[in-house]
Parts: sequence; C-alpha cells; structure tokens
Amino acid sequence: MHDGDIDYSRYTLLELEEAFAGINKHKYPKNYANLCSAYELLGSTLPSPPQAENSAAVDDIEEDWPQPKYDENGRYIPNLIPSGERANHIIFSLLLFAYGGYGVWVNDLYIPGKRSRGVHLHDVPAWLMCGAMICACIVMLSVVADHYDRRNNERHYRIFAEVGKFFGWALFGVSLFWAIFQ
Repeated sequence: MHDGDIDYSRYTLLELEEAFAGINKHKYPKNYANLCSAYELLGSTLPSPPQAENSAAVDDIEEDWPQPKYDENGRYIPNLIPSGERANHIIFSLLLFAYGGYGVWVNDLYIPGKRSRGVHLHDVPAWLMCGAMICACIVMLSVVADHYDRRNNERHYRIFAEVGKFFGWALFGVSLFWAIFQ
C-alpha cells in the first residue's frame, strides 16, 4: 500500500471511524488527509473525528524514525543535512579510515582507553577492529548520501545505519575479545 492510494469516498461513517482508529497519520499523511476530507463530507454535522486510543503508542514507537515531509501540494520534501554536519562526517570518516588503515599497515592498531593505557591490537584483532572502523565510516557517510538522495527513502537509510552499527559493534567486541583471550 502506498500513501494516497485509498479512496475513502465510498466508506460508511462507521468504516471511516474504524479507519481513524487504525491509521498512522505520520506514516500515511496523504491517506490521513483523504480520510479527514471524506469524514467531513459525510458527517458535516457530526462531532470531530474520533481519536484512536492506541495512537499514542504507535507514535511513540516510530517517533525516532525519520518521517517523510510533504509540502502543501503533497510533494515530498527530501532531508536537508546542514553542510557543517556533512563536512564533519566526511572529515571524521577519512581520519578514522586513515587511522585504522595505518594501524593495520604497521600491525599495531592502538585503541586508547579512558581509565587505562589502552590496547595494542595485532594481526587478526587489528583487522577486525579496522572492519569496525570501516563500518563506522560507512554509517557516517550514509548520512551524507541521504542528503543528496532526493527520493523518499529515509527509512532505508535508517535501517542501513542500524545494520551498520550492529556489525561495527559486533566486530569491535569480537576484536577486543580475541585480543584479550589470545
């Protein structure tokens, strides 16, 4: 189902009220607007549309996910990432990649510690840690790519970032575990 596909003009008043209870107005703003207009046409003398009892729970679940934005004509508005943030992501990605690459090249990847001397990784743990650093670089660069991508696919970028974070943290943990118990 795509946003704006549903024709609510043939629905009864009871069916419209059921639709209000189940629609996510943030995920499907065009369908929600169509539903509101159909409800107003059918029940112009009736009270305002009913509020879903569980809509707060649905909104809380998807609150941290980026929601598509539309202008007054219903056209999609792509994400705009500030240039300073994009520059920071690019520069930090390049520095992190260079640091990991150099550490693997000299076979001594140093990971500083907050309350300790840090850890020197060699051989396989260094390669795994470099993989974790590459995952971090890819996640940061996906934010930059999202800015230049004008399609409505922020959700895909968010899923990509979550998967990248998972693999990065997994490689980080395996690398340290391998280095400690080697």
